[in-house]
Amino acid sequence: MRYSLLLGLLALWAQPTHPGRAYVRTSQAPFLHGVASGDPLTDRVILWTRVTPPQNWTGSISVSWQVATDPQFSQVVASGSTSTDAARDYTVKVDATGLQPGQWYYYRFQALNATSPIGRTRTAPTGSVSRLRIAVVSCADYQNGFYNAYENITLRNDVDFVLHLGDYIYEYGPSQNTVRQSEPPREILTLEDYRIRYSHYRLDSSLQWLHQNYPMIAVWDDHELANDAWTGGAQNHDPATEGSFAARKAAMLRAYHEWMPFRMPDPTDSLRIWRSFSWGGLADFILLDTRHYGRDQQISASNPLGLDVNSPALNDPNRNLLGAAQRNWLVQRLKTSAALWRLIGQQVMVGPLRITVFGTTYVVNPDQWDGYPAERRRIMDSLIQYNIGNVVFLTGDIHTSWGNDLPFGPGSYNNSTGAGSTAVEFVTPSITSANAAFLGNFANPSLVKSQNAHVKYVDLTRHGYVLLDITPQKVQGDWYYVNTISQPVPGETVGEGWYVLTGERFLRQAGSPTSVPAGYNPPVIPRSPASSLSFKSPVLVGVYPNPAQEYVTLQLHTTQAQEISLILSTVEGRRLAMYSVQTPSAGTHYYQVPLEKIPNGVFLLTVETQEGGRQSYRLLKR
Repeated sequence: MRYSLLLGLLALWAQPTHPGRAYVRTSQAPFLHGVASGDPLTDRVILWTRVTPPQNWTGSISVSWQVATDPQFSQVVASGSTSTDAARDYTVKVDATGLQPGQWYYYRFQALNATSPIGRTRTAPTGSVSRLRIAVVSCADYQNGFYNAYENITLRNDVDFVLHLGDYIYEYGPSQNTVRQSEPPREILTLEDYRIRYSHYRLDSSLQWLHQNYPMIAVWDDHELANDAWTGGAQNHDPATEGSFAARKAAMLRAYHEWMPFRMPDPTDSLRIWRSFSWGGLADFILLDTRHYGRDQQISASNPLGLDVNSPALNDPNRNLLGAAQRNWLVQRLKTSAALWRLIGQQVMVGPLRITVFGTTYVVNPDQWDGYPAERRRIMDSLIQYNIGNVVFLTGDIHTSWGNDLPFGPGSYNNSTGAGSTAVEFVTPSITSANAAFLGNFANPSLVKSQNAHVKYVDLTRHGYVLLDITPQKVQGDWYYVNTISQPVPGETVGEGWYVLTGERFLRQAGSPTSVPAGYNPPVIPRSPASSLSFKSPVLVGVYPNPAQEYVTLQLHTTQAQEISLILSTVEGRRLAMYSVQTPSAGTHYYQVPLEKIPNGVFLLTVETQEGGRQSYRLLKR
């Protein structure tokens, strides 16, 4: 009876064969998820990795790390040791200090008598800086396509860091597409769900290679938790069927802190991600959270055209997107910035997006700043009141490309001269996520621009990123688009480029994209070879949770479709149960095994192939 029950559940949770499964690079073991770095300051940078536990491991794992000025590590300038365990999902995150400003470095980890892939990172400079180049990205739905944009950014090797504006993962369950699927094959709700989803995304070789070669500065958006999230809920969360939203949010926060290479700006506040960075005297980067910290619930529109711009509910002066604490911090940071440029990285589009029909003007998307006009007005008034210029907003979320003047200055906006614009905005397209279906019949660039004169550039159909080139003279954004997301094939084409001159507050069209001479960066670190296991050796990439209670979830990798035996036994070797499953293809797969009839205590889970491959994992049930 126990056998048939478990077999039925495994059949339910096993994923079908799919052409885009995740694979492990076994040459990296136990560092199957690669390395990453982030949040560069002038004297330090966050370093990250994960150590996949070996057979029968239940305790902590000691990890050492090194930073050097050369990829051969002949000049080690910083080193240290730490440990990790199941409580942090065996992730490792250290703040490597004592570095020099404006320098490229190489780093690596060592654990379990093995050395990780080498990573490349850099620190922020001090003093006068002549140029900064960043790749601005967002919205990378694994199930909607391959991460060719990430690979293109790595191949070009001419940016200083990657700015990720959120939707790094997506919470959705299985997709109906034929590209690839993410794990677990359900909408993620619990801590183990979020951990598995991050683990699955971070097995992607293009994402690993990007992290290996550039530091990343990241903020979250809604899909790291649930679609259209606000402080107390989300469009894609039903408490009646999905439980406590607060518990789901806590799970999301813990997994994000474990898996992302970012530094907490306030160690006492796990919800705070808004923070700032300086790049010499050239640019200050101010990162906001327009999702989870202070946002009031979105106002629903009963009219398919959107919300009437004169709606009293919409214009309630007490409605918040940032919240008072974050808003006051933003204004103070802008007022005290001594940099030439002030770049504000955040999630949702600042520029208005409206349509007028029969004399009534409607807000098309109340999820963006249009849904919080009083708070937007306060921010724009602050820019005017304190004469804060050279402000550039950098935005993701909307899955499409936009170059906007922000028409909130004194007097009426003039799209020919730019008069009446307060600042400018570059909106990056999605890496893979589906283009903005909410626009409906409005999804026509000519119609958008005819109804919104401040929109200087819009592309509604392509995927890619913005290459932002910052100099003392101007900030230019060039849109780059992948040739495909349906196959893992790099390649790109350039779209339009727009720029803002120092001292001005409006966009001008560029005649050509920016470029730098060869050698702008050190050579790219090659990706690890895609070595494969023998067919006798399955790999347990993750086992969640451990300690376990009612069930345990396996993230299992095999190199071919084959029959696998799962054996539960005591540490003395007495067999408690054995079950068979069929892995439908090579790659990683997800299985959920119930443990209700297994006694509490320590026991062994053994994965065995027909060819004799065998791996055991020590588990604790309580």
